[in-house]
Amino acid sequence: MFISKADKQRIEVQLDTARHQIVLLESRIALLENSMKQLATKTTKVKKPKKPLTAAQKAKNREYQRMYKARKKQELTQGTTNVSA
Repeated sequence: MFISKADKQRIEVQLDTARHQIVLLESRIALLENSMKQLATKTTKVKKPKKPLTAAQKAKNREYQRMYKARKKQELTQGTTNVSA
């Protein structure tokens, strides 16, 4: 059976577009499978209630926050000389 050159080129173009569409669809399928897995794992996770902090833990946390804020404040006051950089 004889196939003309124009028909052969048209068929090759159709095959190329079909291959491209298949690749796109495969990536979409993989993306959807991953999102389905994520949704399945999200629904099964149960958040446990946090344990209340003890007085010692609260005091330690307050001290840490106080030191952290003082350090950040010091960094901000020292870093204002080089604002343009």
